[in-house]
Amino acid sequence: MTVTLDIAARSRAVSWDALAPSAQHAARLCLADGLAVMLGALRLEPAVQPFQTQARLYGHGPAPLLAGGTAPAPAAALANGALAHALDFEDTFDRAGLHVNAAVIPTVLALGPDKPLAEVLRALILGADLACRIGLSLTRDPATRGWYHPPMIGAFGAAFAGTLLLGLDDERTVTALSLTQAQFALSDALKRSPASDLRAVRDGFAARAATEAVMLAQAGVTGTTDPVAEDGGLVHMMTGAAPDPAPFADVGNPVLATDVTLKPWPCCRGTHRAIALALDLRAQGVAPADLHDVAFDVAPPDDMLFSPRADRIRPTTAIAAKFSIPFCFASAILHGAPGLLAFDDAARQDPDRLALAQRACLASCAPGTTPTARLTWANGTQDVRPLPDPPEMRAGDTPFARLTPKFTDCVGRSGALDMLLSLETADPALPVATLLAGLAPA
Repeated sequence: MTVTLDIAARSRAVSWDALAPSAQHAARLCLADGLAVMLGALRLEPAVQPFQTQARLYGHGPAPLLAGGTAPAPAAALANGALAHALDFEDTFDRAGLHVNAAVIPTVLALGPDKPLAEVLRALILGADLACRIGLSLTRDPATRGWYHPPMIGAFGAAFAGTLLLGLDDERTVTALSLTQAQFALSDALKRSPASDLRAVRDGFAARAATEAVMLAQAGVTGTTDPVAEDGGLVHMMTGAAPDPAPFADVGNPVLATDVTLKPWPCCRGTHRAIALALDLRAQGVAPADLHDVAFDVAPPDDMLFSPRADRIRPTTAIAAKFSIPFCFASAILHGAPGLLAFDDAARQDPDRLALAQRACLASCAPGTTPTARLTWANGTQDVRPLPDPPEMRAGDTPFARLTPKFTDCVGRSGALDMLLSLETADPALPVATLLAGLAPA
């Protein structure tokens, strides 16, 4: 039996009721968190608007658009998926540096609006689990071969979720993953291309590819035999090597996606330690005038959060600011924990933020580096501090109530907020479309 076929067979045997309570809770919380972030993107990120317009050109369909209305499933997956990473506020599987639900959630919404909540949540958590495991199976950095791998892996997780939701058999599940690979890849160049909207909307393409692949597999199109592990398959293509088999040894038990964490701040996860340091300094009474400059030692790929330098110290877009350690550090020490408005036009033009960002730079970047900050004080003395861990909100055990401030930042105090919080206890037999009905703008 191939690796991909074995994954499909073992995951398919896991029912909603068989999932541990922590996995069920994680699925509910990740869906609520993802929906909140996507709704926030509709309000705040202009780059997503063409995708909403494009979806409506295809006419009405069975799948809901979070911007309002409906569209055919692939168009809805593209439009809703473009929202998922646009604020860089979605969940993260930190052990592999992946946003595993950014493509999964729009895919299951596109393919299963009429399905019971339990089926959607089961597909979501097991699709995210596969993405986690593929990420852990990489033995080399795909960036060295020119690939930007997080959305590519996310697309596989999304397609897998779609096959579970539609009840495809094991062979057609393998086909769907193969067809996903045939449709979607991203260049590592986008990480360092400040003018590109791809950094914000990339997961829309992943979700569309996954949705189309599932529908084609259901229709009988065939693909390759082992797209996860074969020569030329996803992992081999990205790394030049076979996947480490260990992460696939216990598929289905435990569910690794339970360890996904929810972001407290709406910016790249790689900036969070620097923000935590800034908040510590602020709590200690340190003023920007006390600090001459700060140089950071980081591990790859966080060097991208300092380069290109001109864009990182004077970002021209919200997504560029969210990918900047200098800007995020400056914003946090000046104004406290960043919310969504910390990256708007006014914030990015704030002379105090920009002046302090100018005084932050990269000292070194090497694999295995312990993240540290080299602080030079205004009086000439120096101090080296490890970057502290940011607050952790693990999906498997974080109460919904702890996410209320984040949800409010995204959607305001509205019926949408009530609906998001209701997902904690919503009847698993209810159709997803019924639950989503109150989310779309009037």
